[in-house]
Amino acid sequence: MISINKHAMKLVRKLLEEAEDIGCKVLKLKNGATVIDMGVEAPGSWQAAKYFTEINMAGLGTCNYFNYDLDEKLSVPAVEIFVDNPILGCLCSQIAGWPLGSGDFAAIGSGPARALAAVKEDHCFDLTSYRDNHYEAVLGVQAVDLPDEAMAEKVAAACKVKPENLYLLAHKSASVVATVQVSGRIIEQTINKMIRKGFDLNQIFLARGYCVVAPVGTDELDAMGKINDSLLYGGASEFWVKSTDEEIQRVLPQLVTKSAKDYGRLFLDLFVEANKDFYQMDLDIHSPAKVQIYNMNTGNVFVDGEIRKDLLKKSFFNL
Repeated sequence: MISINKHAMKLVRKLLEEAEDIGCKVLKLKNGATVIDMGVEAPGSWQAAKYFTEINMAGLGTCNYFNYDLDEKLSVPAVEIFVDNPILGCLCSQIAGWPLGSGDFAAIGSGPARALAAVKEDHCFDLTSYRDNHYEAVLGVQAVDLPDEAMAEKVAAACKVKPENLYLLAHKSASVVATVQVSGRIIEQTINKMIRKGFDLNQIFLARGYCVVAPVGTDELDAMGKINDSLLYGGASEFWVKSTDEEIQRVLPQLVTKSAKDYGRLFLDLFVEANKDFYQMDLDIHSPAKVQIYNMNTGNVFVDGEIRKDLLKKSFFNL
C-alpha cells in the first residue's frame, strides 16, 4: 500500500520551488514547521489553487480548468477532477475531517496528514483500515489566520512526526485557492453522501466530476455561501462501480441536492439560520447537484439531479 503523504510530498516540493512565482509565501515557524500561505495573507493564484487541490488528494487526482457558460453571455470558470483511487485520494485525504478549532470559521484540516493522525473526531477512518506511516506530514488548513506554533505542535504530535517534517498549506475562505479547491471536492462531496446513505465504498473503482468555480467572496461569510453553492447547484460527479443495478437505483436519488428538504435555497441563508454551524444544518443539503453512476458489472448507467444555472447566477452575481 502506498504512503499518501510520501506521494503528496512530490507535489509539495514542486510547490515550494514555485511558491513566490504563483502568489504564495513560505514561512518557517520557530519549531521548524513549514507553513505555505496560499491565500490567508498571500494572494494565491490559479496555479496555486491547482496545486492545493491535487495535494489535498495526495497526488492521486488531477484538477484542470475549463470555461462554463451560465447563459448566452455569462460564463464562469470550472474545474474537472479525475481521481484514480477515490478511497485513498478522497476518503483518507481530501475530506475536511479534522477539526482544529471551534467557533465561527474555525480552522479545519484536510489532506493526507489525516491518515497519519486518524483522530477520533475524523469518522472517515471508522470506514477504512488504511493508516499511513511516513516521517513527513502534509495538511491543508482552511482558516482566517495562519497556523502558529501551537497548531503545528498539535498536528505534528497527532501525526507522530517531528515539527520540522510538517507542511501546512493554508488559505481562508475568501481566496482564489478556497473557491477552486472547494469546487474540486465534487467527488468527496458525493462520497460523503454515499457514506450517509449506506452505499459500500468498496464498490467504487474510478471517479470523475466537474464543478463551477465561484467568484471570490467579499468576506468570509459571503465566500462560505458562494463556494458551497458551487457544489450544491453547479457540481456533477460520475462513479464507475461494481455493484448491482438495484443498489444503484436505491441510493442514487438520495445522493443529489434535490433530495434535501432545503433544496432550492442558497447555502448562505441556511448557514446563518444554523448559527454558522455546519452540524446544525440538515446534512442532506451537503450534496452534489448531479450524479451519474456506471455499473461495470452490467454495463448500465444511471443519472439523477440537475445543474441549476438560475441559482448559481443568483448566488454568484445577485442576478
